[in-house]
Amino acid sequence: MKLLVAIASEQVRAAVVRGLQGQPDIESVIEVGDSEAAVQQAEQAVPDVILMGVDLKPADGFETVRNIVARVPGVSAVLVAVNPAPADFRRALQVGARDLLEVPVEKKELLAALRQAAEVSRGKRSTLQEVAAQLVSRQETKIAKRIVVFSTKGGTGKTFVATNLAAGLAQTGARVALLDLDLQFGDAAIALGLVPERTIYDLVQAYTDYDLTLLEEFMVKHPAGFSVLPAPLYPDEAERIMTSDVQVVLDVIQTGFDYVIVDTPPFFEERVLMALDWADHVLLVAGLDIPSVKHLKTVFRTMGLMAYPEEKLLIIMNRADSKVGLEVSEVEKHLGRRVAATLSSSVEVPRALNSGELLLLVKPNTKVARELAQLVKLFGGPDHPGTERPTDSGTGLARLLGRKNDRNEGSGSNGSQ
Repeated sequence: MKLLVAIASEQVRAAVVRGLQGQPDIESVIEVGDSEAAVQQAEQAVPDVILMGVDLKPADGFETVRNIVARVPGVSAVLVAVNPAPADFRRALQVGARDLLEVPVEKKELLAALRQAAEVSRGKRSTLQEVAAQLVSRQETKIAKRIVVFSTKGGTGKTFVATNLAAGLAQTGARVALLDLDLQFGDAAIALGLVPERTIYDLVQAYTDYDLTLLEEFMVKHPAGFSVLPAPLYPDEAERIMTSDVQVVLDVIQTGFDYVIVDTPPFFEERVLMALDWADHVLLVAGLDIPSVKHLKTVFRTMGLMAYPEEKLLIIMNRADSKVGLEVSEVEKHLGRRVAATLSSSVEVPRALNSGELLLLVKPNTKVARELAQLVKLFGGPDHPGTERPTDSGTGLARLLGRKNDRNEGSGSNGSQ
C-alpha cells in the first residue's frame, strides 16, 4: 500500500512511521504535519490509505478526511485520537473514515486497520475502473444516423423511398440497415425481391434479450450491400410485437450500422411514435395533391406537440411534376416549410417495384434515379438540411384548402410548432 501519515505531532508521527518500517506490504510512506499539506499530498500522490490524527490543524482530522475522500477517488482513511469521545466514532464514519483508533494503539491493531483499509481501497478503485471502462465503451460505441420514413397517407411511396435510400447509402460504402416497421402490411422485402425465412416477429418471440450478432441472424442481406429486418409475414403476428420489443430492436440495431432506415405504416400508433422519437430525421413523404397536403398539416401539428426540432422533419415530395394544378412552391408557402427533395413521376417506378428491383441502381440515368441520388447526398455528409419557412402569401392552394381549416388547425408554421 501507499500510505500518507498526517499527524500534527512530529514525535508521534516519527514514532508511527518507525513502527511501520519493514512491513513488506507497505510500498511507501509520505509524512505531513498539517491539513493543507495532507490534502495537497493526497491529490498528488493518490495514496491507498491515509492515517490521520484528529487534532490536525488548521482543519481538524475529521474535516480533512472529508475533503480528501471527496477529492481522491478510492482512498480509505483511518483516524487516530487521544481519548476520543463516543461521538467521535460516529463522526469518523460520517466523514468517510474506515476506523477511529485510540492512541496509544498497539502495532498489531494499527497494521490490521491499515490493511483492511487498503483492501477496501483496492475494491473501490477496481469498481471505479470498471465503471470508467464501461463509460468509455459506451462513448466509443458508434450510433447510426437514424432515418424514419413516414406518412399518414397510404400510397405516397414510403417504401420506394426507404428502399432506394438504403441502397444509395450502401453504395457509398456505409453499413446500412433497413427495418420494416409496418408490422401488419410491410412489403419492403417484396419490393426488394427478397423471400425472408425469418422476420422481426420470429426474433422477438424467440428472444427478449439479444445483441447485434443475434439480431443480424434474422436479417436478410440484399445484393446491393444493405441488411433488411423484414416485417412479419402475417398481419395477426403484429399484435404480438410489443412496444418494448420495438425499443430493444431499435436500441440494438443502431449500434451496428452507419445508417438505419425505418419504413413505417401510414398511421400513428405507440410503436411508430417510439421510432419517431428515436429518429434523427423523419422523412415525410407526400404527393402533390390536396389530401396529401392536408395530411402533412396534421402531421406537422401533431409533431409540433411532441416538440420535435424543425431540422428533424424533412418533406419529400413524390410525383412532384404531376400536372394537377398545384406547384411545389405553393405547398411550401402554405406549410411554411421547404421541401427537402422532390421525385418525379415515372412509369419506371412501378416497374421496378413489381420486379423487385431498385430503380436507383438498375436505371441510374433516369430522372427519378438522379433525384434519388440527390436525396442520398442529403445524408451522405456530416451536414443535414434544415428547414426554412417561407411566408404564406395566400396562394391558390390556401384557398383550395380553405381559410376556415387554417383557423381551426393553425395556419402556416404556427400550427406545427
